Amino acid sequence: MDTNRDCGCESARQRMDILIDRELTELECTDVSAHCASCESCQAEIAVMEKLTDRFRAACAEPAPDNLRISILNSITNQNGIRDT
Repeated sequence: MDTNRDCGCESARQRMDILIDRELTELECTDVSAHCASCESCQAEIAVMEKLTDRFRAACAEPAPDNLRISILNSITNQNGIRDT
C-alpha cells in the first residue's frame, strides 16, 4: 500500500456511505478501500454500514401490503376532497 495516499480514518469515515453507494471516483474508492483494509476500526465500521444498507435495500424492495396501500390511497383521496361514488 502506498502510505502517501492513505486517506486516514476521518477522511475514510466521511466517505464510507458514498463508497457503499458506489458514487466515489475510482481513485477515491481505491483510497478508502485501501485504508479500510489496513484499519480494523474502519473495517468494522464499514462492515456494519454495508450490512445496514443491504437490509434497508431489501426491506424497501418488498411491496407494501394491500391494506396499507388502500389506506394511503383513501387518505390522499379524502384530503383532496375526492370521494368514490
